[in-house]
Amino acid sequence: MKKIYILILFVFGISCNGTDDIFEEDFTRGGFAQFAEDLETTRFNLLSFDETVFSAEIIDPNNNIISYALTLIYGDIVVDNFIVLNSLPGTISFTGQEVLTALNLGLSDLDTAESLRFLATITTPDGIFSGGRPSFDADTNTPTGGDTANEIFASARRQAVDFSFSFFLPPPKKLRGTSFEEPFGNDEQYTKPGGVTESEELVNNPGERAVQYTAIGTGVDDEIGFRTEVFFEGDDSGFTNERIGVSTDAEAVGGAFVDGQQGYQIEDIDGLLRLTFDTVTVDNTVNPTSGVQIQYYPVESDHESGDNLTIIANIERADGSSETLELLNISGTDIDNGLEERWNLADTGFLTDIVSYTLIMETNIDSGSEDIYFDQMLVYIPE
Repeated sequence: MKKIYILILFVFGISCNGTDDIFEEDFTRGGFAQFAEDLETTRFNLLSFDETVFSAEIIDPNNNIISYALTLIYGDIVVDNFIVLNSLPGTISFTGQEVLTALNLGLSDLDTAESLRFLATITTPDGIFSGGRPSFDADTNTPTGGDTANEIFASARRQAVDFSFSFFLPPPKKLRGTSFEEPFGNDEQYTKPGGVTESEELVNNPGERAVQYTAIGTGVDDEIGFRTEVFFEGDDSGFTNERIGVSTDAEAVGGAFVDGQQGYQIEDIDGLLRLTFDTVTVDNTVNPTSGVQIQYYPVESDHESGDNLTIIANIERADGSSETLELLNISGTDIDNGLEERWNLADTGFLTDIVSYTLIMETNIDSGSEDIYFDQMLVYIPE
């Protein structure tokens, strides 16, 4: 209890006095560097990262840093001394191209699933510290150095000890699509019309969230329609009431949908659900290059091997041939490993001479905690 009490006082003191005050004990010993101002952004446009210019002033609240060296980390690539400052305050600056050159990567090698991490090695009169946990001498029951500041302020936008930048892909130019904004949505359960295990196409119930939608226009800003079907066989237990269809629950997806205020949710159906979007036609003489994509968000859960998410696109080419493209096929722990609690993109990439797209999503999940959300389905063309 004594150690817990001391820690509470320590953190309380910091919150009252602000991070610009002198840090005692491990903060002083380990050194603590911070940005002079909160970072305006921690995300870079992946498509133009090579043109990015970043610059920020680093300050030394404790006035004890002799040198400040940043290690650049991307996946398993480590670049020591990417930036070195021999006095503070000082400015760190780099371009995206300098980062790519240091990593020996091209722009096409970057991935939105991987972040750029910067880890500072800080030299003070008391030692060299690198954002790790403080050392501890068990014989004397005292800390011997390190940087607890990094542990406490890991998510703050001002700590400059261990920080990261993520990448995002801007949406392409929309030809047609839907973000589920036009259909009626809420956070209540949807009631299945037929029997619990009856395979059927679901219909909208008065006052309940939409599970189907008929398009009311053909313009670029008019949303396309969709329909929902469920299938049961063998030991499938089916459902009576579940949160299936258009949802308004943004808190379940980190506070915001990709586009707008609604998305499509699938909960515990104990069977197979198929979501089919309207076929979108493309005039390949006007738009010879096009593609289709959709964003998906699996909520954190322990998925079993039988859980599956498949997204396909049925395409028709200008020569009259047709093909089925698999955008995504994941199951079980594949869903758990790095895909949960964030928006992910399933995308064909740019294709040539396509005259129609029909996007179809199928999933079978059997637990109320294995929700998957969808948003911003686009058939797109180059800018």
